[in-house]
Amino acid sequence: MVANQLLIASVFCLIACNSDKDGFSNGKGFHFDEKTFTSEWKTWEDQKIENYSFTLEGALPYWNFLTRDIPMHAYKVNVVVKNGVMDSFEYVGDVPHSDEDGSILEPEYTSISDMYQKIYNRAQSEKEWWNENTDQDHIISTEFVIRYNADFHIITFFEPVSQWAPDLIVDTTAHSVKISNFTVLNF
Repeated sequence: MVANQLLIASVFCLIACNSDKDGFSNGKGFHFDEKTFTSEWKTWEDQKIENYSFTLEGALPYWNFLTRDIPMHAYKVNVVVKNGVMDSFEYVGDVPHSDEDGSILEPEYTSISDMYQKIYNRAQSEKEWWNENTDQDHIISTEFVIRYNADFHIITFFEPVSQWAPDLIVDTTAHSVKISNFTVLNF
C-alpha cells in the first residue's frame, strides 16, 4: 500500500516537475520539444535517404458549404518518394476528393522532409500565436506530441493536442497522423 502511494506520488511529481516546460507553469501554454525535433530532423537529413516509401494515415479537412462546418476525411495512403520528392501515391480504401471539382486530394505530407518542414512551420506559427495571446483564457494549452523511429529518425506519430476551456465548443481540424511501413527503395 505504501509502495503504491509512493509510486503515485512519484508519478505526480514527475508530471508536475515537467509541467513548467518551455516556461509555462501548471501545464498552461505551448509545449514543443524543439531541441529533440531539430536533432531528429538533422539526423534524418544527414542520412540522405532519397528513395523510399511509407504509409500515411490521418484525416484531411474540407469545408462543407451546406453545413458550414469542417468535416474530416479519414484516409490511408501509400506514398512513393523518388529523389526526395513524392513520385506517386495511392489511397487504400476510401479516396478523399476535393469538394470543388471532384479531384483526388494529395496527401498532407508528401515526403518525410515535407512532414518535418510543415510540422516545424506549424510549431513556429503556434508559438508566435501563444506569445501574442498569453492572456487568452479560452485555450489552456497546446502540445505537439511527436514520436520518432530510432533507426531512420522519421516521425512515426504526430498530433497537436489542445486543451480548451470546458464551456467552449471548438470545430478544429487538429488530428493525429501515423507513418508506418517505411521502406528504403533502390531505383
